[in-house]
Amino acid sequence: MTPVNVTFSLISLTGRINLLIFSLILLYAPQVLAQADPRNFPEYKSISPNVAFWEKVYSTYSVNTSIIHDQHNLGRIYTTVSLVGSHIPGARQINSKRIKRVKQNIQSLLVKLSKSQHPTTNEEKKLAALFTNPSAAAYKRAATNIRAQTGIKERFREGVVRSGAYMNEIKRIFRSFGLPEDLAYLPHVESSFNPKAFSKFGAAGMWQFTHTTGKEFLTINYIIDERRDPLISARAAAQFLKRNYQQLGTWPLALTAYNYGPSGMKRALKQEGSYEKIFRNYQKGHFKFASRNFYSEFLAAVSAAKKLERSGLTQDKPLKAVSAKLPAYAKTNQLCTYLGISIGTLRNYNPALRDPVFKGTKYIPKNYMLKLPFRFNNSSLLAAAPSSIFSPEQKRSKFYQVRSGDSAGTIAQAHKVSLKSLIQANNLNSQAVIRVGQNLRIPTSASITNDIQMADRSTSQPVLKDQKKHSVSGKKSAFEPDLAVAGNLKVSDKNRTNNLLTGTIVVQPDESIRLLADWLKVTPSSIRLSNSLSLSTNIYPGQNIVLDFLNTGIEAFEENRFDFHQELQEDFFNSYAVVGVTNYRVKEGDTLWEICRKKFDIPLWLLKKYNDNLNYSHLVLASTLQVPVLQEI
Repeated sequence: MTPVNVTFSLISLTGRINLLIFSLILLYAPQVLAQADPRNFPEYKSISPNVAFWEKVYSTYSVNTSIIHDQHNLGRIYTTVSLVGSHIPGARQINSKRIKRVKQNIQSLLVKLSKSQHPTTNEEKKLAALFTNPSAAAYKRAATNIRAQTGIKERFREGVVRSGAYMNEIKRIFRSFGLPEDLAYLPHVESSFNPKAFSKFGAAGMWQFTHTTGKEFLTINYIIDERRDPLISARAAAQFLKRNYQQLGTWPLALTAYNYGPSGMKRALKQEGSYEKIFRNYQKGHFKFASRNFYSEFLAAVSAAKKLERSGLTQDKPLKAVSAKLPAYAKTNQLCTYLGISIGTLRNYNPALRDPVFKGTKYIPKNYMLKLPFRFNNSSLLAAAPSSIFSPEQKRSKFYQVRSGDSAGTIAQAHKVSLKSLIQANNLNSQAVIRVGQNLRIPTSASITNDIQMADRSTSQPVLKDQKKHSVSGKKSAFEPDLAVAGNLKVSDKNRTNNLLTGTIVVQPDESIRLLADWLKVTPSSIRLSNSLSLSTNIYPGQNIVLDFLNTGIEAFEENRFDFHQELQEDFFNSYAVVGVTNYRVKEGDTLWEICRKKFDIPLWLLKKYNDNLNYSHLVLASTLQVPVLQEI
């Protein structure tokens, strides 16, 4: 063979090798491209089984499948359970029993293996095969760590469809903050890109901001909740994540802090030193399954979503809109009539505006950047709008606390409003039943007209019932939600000394020092100083707190407080329905936090609604609580 031929052969061989490599790249490119950028979002070996598990949850397992697995080793999947569809009557109870029965069976087998360590039946052998290093201790530990996870394949796919309306703009927002654009996929974990998402404990919108965290970056009140606007809240998410990254140094830590909180992650990092060690070892506070898996879920969501995007799935298109600043407070109905659009259209373009605006309880705020269909581009319609559409000031909130002997009819008569408007404003049930201690919103006019008409209600004379209005009779009316806020929202023990007005309040659920300070227009430290509270001390429901009214009046404070609590309830009942009531007998060691969060997954204020005599600071042993059963709408 001549040197020329040798050279030609080597070149040919190199070409074939390059062609093979190129072919392999083409073959595996989808998998590589589907991943989050590993430079920013590394997938550590220790979390790979978790990432794989969550990608199966998003892409493989149906909503009618429950995965029975080890909560510490997500690679250990014992079996799956077929569930009945949510449309089947009693589906929740049926599925709960199925899952419980399978979990108990696996638990008993693991306990048996922990004693003998020699599998004999086929079931035992299948279980034993899932353990790399089987031992009595391993089996015993696994028996206490069995968990069920429902698949969300269909829901995740729907989220990818919805994301098309926002994804490009959200990526642009994150790039404008100098952040990795893959962070735009985070709502797949939080809400499946559902702008109307609302958790039982008050996290709202596509990015699931809590009220406390959201207030740092967004406007949140009874009229406007910017958490509901996907793009405005995306900017807030970018700010929050950027701050987390600056404080914690890596994206695995910054993303986990989105779920667990930056302060908690700082403590975890100080103790463990790195994300991987936190993932493996950290167990303090509320760092449980959800926080431990949050980063793994994010990586899985990015991968699963990108694969669906490339699959040719048809996604929603962005809503084309223009913005116009309102010159004054605007009356929604009149504005819509003038513009020739429906209330529904205005709501669709302005998701940050809350229900009171569309029900007529409040006006659209002055200077609000109103979004309108693109056909209004370059239009001077608002500038030429008649003055009757606008108001120089906002409607004030007015509420009344129900006393013994009151009825809805007498309250309406005393405040010169119609009974129908009182019922509508508070979403009272068909009999307009009220209870002592409730706080009713008093409409600002005798009738509230709007394009969202409520169903006709009974006009029979309502009566006050001191006893619980909720029963277990199974009648639909027994579970109609009322929005009358429970709890004492009034300021008591008012005292003026040297021109300083003070008063005392009883802390209600979901209130915080920061929230009180916001309503009072003072610093949180001033409230702590007045009540001798250290920086590490939190206030709690039922606690008496002394407030100084330096920068705001008592009436304005009470109005803001009432609006806040009704805001929480209205948002809650837009997402959840009470479908029944169950009884719970208080046991030794129970706390209200554990009963609400761990046992029944309900907010404390809702438990109070069904238990008028509930004492926030003292649970009576062996007493019976009525606990509402919820269903997501």
